[in-house]
Amino acid sequence: MELVDTALEDFIKAIKDTKIYTEYEEQKDHIKTYPDLKQRIDEFRERNYLLQNSGDTSNLFEEMDRFHDEYEQFQEIPMVHDFLEKELAYCRMLQYINEKVVWAFEADFE
Repeated sequence: MELVDTALEDFIKAIKDTKIYTEYEEQKDHIKTYPDLKQRIDEFRERNYLLQNSGDTSNLFEEMDRFHDEYEQFQEIPMVHDFLEKELAYCRMLQYINEKVVWAFEADFE
């Protein structure tokens, strides 16, 4: 297990050394210096998450349209746009890593 722990620590360091991660961290730190804006971003992110993960699909398109309309101008604020763009890139990188790991061991669970 020691070999796995060492490799995992190296892997985490490699992720943190990526341009995607460092740019995300820079944006996150920058947004923290604007508490009101950070709070609005957090509200946007929470509402977006809840909308995407609600089990109710009966009015999903209407709710998504309403959400988009409500936050369209907010997302056009350069700092908000930049943060959300970097966060999305970071999330996609983590999703890619997760998929690669799961696929590598998929046959073990058939």
